[in-house]
Amino acid sequence: MRTKVLAILIALACLLITGCKKDAEIKTLLTDFDSFTDELVKRVDAASDPSAGVDDAQKYFDSKKTAMSAKMDTLKSIRGYQVGEETKKMMETSLVEDAKKIANLQVKYIGTSMRDAAFKGKLDKLTRDYQSLFKM
Repeated sequence: MRTKVLAILIALACLLITGCKKDAEIKTLLTDFDSFTDELVKRVDAASDPSAGVDDAQKYFDSKKTAMSAKMDTLKSIRGYQVGEETKKMMETSLVEDAKKIANLQVKYIGTSMRDAAFKGKLDKLTRDYQSLFKM
């Protein structure tokens, strides 16, 4: 009987320790996702031709899509009890900010989009592809 109680206590302690470890994992995933988002925006903004920048950003997105989808799936699978309050808030804030960065590309380049239907189509596709990572 004593062995069972001890085994249960050890199992509970391991669960608590594992829960704490999720915070660090989540922070790493959020940093990766932030870097990915920043790189997409940079590729559009840094190009002398916004259309070529969107093409470059789309290629980058396509090359990282599988890895980023897996990271987002991990983020989506996290339950509240697996992370602390600070990490929950960080996760929400970070993902909302990343989504805004991509959405702001459409605002920033609205003039180009109005003049160039092909550019608008490419930018819309990049935005849709990025947003698809967030779908449950």
